[in-house]
Amino acid sequence: MLLAGSCANAVASGENLCPAAPEFTLQQTDNFAFDPLLPVRATADSVVSKDGVVTLEGNTRIEYQNRTLNAENASYNRETGEVLIDGEVSYQSNGVQLSSQNANFNLIDSTFATGDSDYQINLDGERATGRASSLESGPNGQFRLTDATYSTCPPGDLSWFIEAEDILLDNETGVGTATKIRLNFKGVPILVVPTFSFPISQKRKTGFLAPSLARSERTGIELHLPWYWNIRPNLDATLTPRIMSRRGVQLQSQWRYLNEQGIWQFDSELLRDERESAGERRRSFNRLRHSGSFGEHWVTELDASEVSDRDYFEDLGDSLQITSISHLERRADLRYSDGIYSFLARAQSFQTVDQTIAAEDRPYRKLPQLRFNADWPTLRFGLEADFDAELVYFDRSSSVTGSRLDIYPRLSWPITRPAWYVNPSVTTRFTQYRLNDATDGIPSDIDRAFSTASLEAGLFLDRPVNNKGKIQTLEPRLFFLRVPFENQDLIPEFDSVPLDFNFSQLFRENRFSGSDRIADSNQLSLALTTRLIDLPSGREQLLASIGQIAYFDDRRVTVDDAVDTDKFSDFVAEIEADLDNDWLLRTSLQWDPQENLTVRSSALLTYRPDQHRLVNIGHRRVNTGSSAETEQLDFSVLWPIRDRWRFAGRWNYSIAGDTSLESLVGLEYQDCCWSFRVAARRYIADDGSDHETNYYLQLVLKGLAPLGEDIGELLEAGVLGYEDEY
Repeated sequence: MLLAGSCANAVASGENLCPAAPEFTLQQTDNFAFDPLLPVRATADSVVSKDGVVTLEGNTRIEYQNRTLNAENASYNRETGEVLIDGEVSYQSNGVQLSSQNANFNLIDSTFATGDSDYQINLDGERATGRASSLESGPNGQFRLTDATYSTCPPGDLSWFIEAEDILLDNETGVGTATKIRLNFKGVPILVVPTFSFPISQKRKTGFLAPSLARSERTGIELHLPWYWNIRPNLDATLTPRIMSRRGVQLQSQWRYLNEQGIWQFDSELLRDERESAGERRRSFNRLRHSGSFGEHWVTELDASEVSDRDYFEDLGDSLQITSISHLERRADLRYSDGIYSFLARAQSFQTVDQTIAAEDRPYRKLPQLRFNADWPTLRFGLEADFDAELVYFDRSSSVTGSRLDIYPRLSWPITRPAWYVNPSVTTRFTQYRLNDATDGIPSDIDRAFSTASLEAGLFLDRPVNNKGKIQTLEPRLFFLRVPFENQDLIPEFDSVPLDFNFSQLFRENRFSGSDRIADSNQLSLALTTRLIDLPSGREQLLASIGQIAYFDDRRVTVDDAVDTDKFSDFVAEIEADLDNDWLLRTSLQWDPQENLTVRSSALLTYRPDQHRLVNIGHRRVNTGSSAETEQLDFSVLWPIRDRWRFAGRWNYSIAGDTSLESLVGLEYQDCCWSFRVAARRYIADDGSDHETNYYLQLVLKGLAPLGEDIGELLEAGVLGYEDEY
């Protein structure tokens, strides 16, 4: 049996759980040949040299090339470099420490053989400890141990260890191999196999990875048995039977390939679902991804997915964050960038997972999309210019289709001084549509052209707050935008949707995404930002901003074609405060002064006195008058309990729905060389009708692969600021 996985070093929070390090410190060094010109120093109570053999008796000590031998008696052959020791011996070098009975050392090829031994060996930065009835070292960093134990715990700590008839530790390949072994944890054998291999470095190796066990209400008890296949240096695969008590056996596979064009990864899942009817048993998910480059400026990306049915992710989602997925993207990109010019060629389509979505509500395919951008930051007289162009063909069943050409040049004249700046800009935009299958009243050819102007200006004022280097800034900012009205009712909405109103929206030139809707504007945005900065440390202790838009004309380009006659926009504000190093506050607010109504608000208060203690308290509210209104509380915590235990949890509660959206509880026990974690997650089902509960457990033997579900990934997703340590 083979077992592979990544070695885990002692984590920061667990370092104080280990006993104090011995005087001997493991240091990783390359193997080096014996240099006959360097001296071999030997001392003893009695030293006799005869025929090239030096006999040492009483308090013998031999030192050579950072190696030290201590024994009662020894003999050294100058010609062969052999040192023979009968009795107790201690040996220390860069990377090895032994306490043995009887030994034969060869100083020339740096090899040795010993009898009964207690050892410490540095294996790629990891400390291996144990005992053996005999121990041999080879010239290439190999160690063979007979009737031996192996562990990464400190000497004398038997929390876990491998006991074997024969152990081979190969530093060159990064693999340890044992025969007739038992894996013991807390004195209990948890694995007994005839052959067992394990990683002693970060190098890849073929073999079984650590199994994982979990429970879900939809799949029942799950057992994952991953097998890693190191096919070639640039090709590998992971094959995982996923055994589910309620649905049968799913085969998961991941194939990774590296070539001159970049990284390729193919993920596949296949199941004959025992809970479904005969015609719907075969269920699958496939995904192909690629990321690469060629030449100096070209980048390629590919991401394409396919799933068998709309309930697949709800029933079988194997990720720890199950989300509602209505569309799967299929996209291929070719990009070019050299700092001035950039180019994008894209083909994009979607698989609509939920077939109940009407055809006219599904996203358009872009076959293809071509974008070009040029940015000239330094022209004569301080002028700057950029040029954007896009050509895209939109396709969708039972809908208007066609091409769109959008050209968007800009000329600006930024003037920047230490305390102020002004940046006037003018643009001209031309858009051309060539449509197919247009309905009555919509022409097949549509052209749109107009020019816009904008002016952005700001001041930078500051004053000292105290004589310790703290200053406060005051940064007023204005943005004037003039975009003439253009009737766009006949233009299809291929990719335009209204953007949420927030602080950055004060300085955008369009209230819509995409190019199908260009908002008419005659407006002035006013904003004020203040900062508190500690100059000696460079830490920004406070950032607060508030702003509003004043409208000089009604807005006629809107979502529902109703004219917006408001003279002022909502107020938007943001605050980020670093309070006394341990506390951090982030808030945002959108407030309607006419209705005296909070439209959107969010607040997050974080307390983090050190890297092992964390508390987050969050509140979010959306009150836009639509069906998407929500108000939620979010509480998460990471906190140590005594010396070895720590707790992590999250509670996400919907005030509007009076229901718990997600509850997560995790508990971890951590020792010097092992850790145990257990977690439970209760979350609202994808259809919103009921809750589901999953359970996870994991045993981490530091130096071997973790056994069980990856709870660290679960906690990282649920607890903001949590970082997995394994």
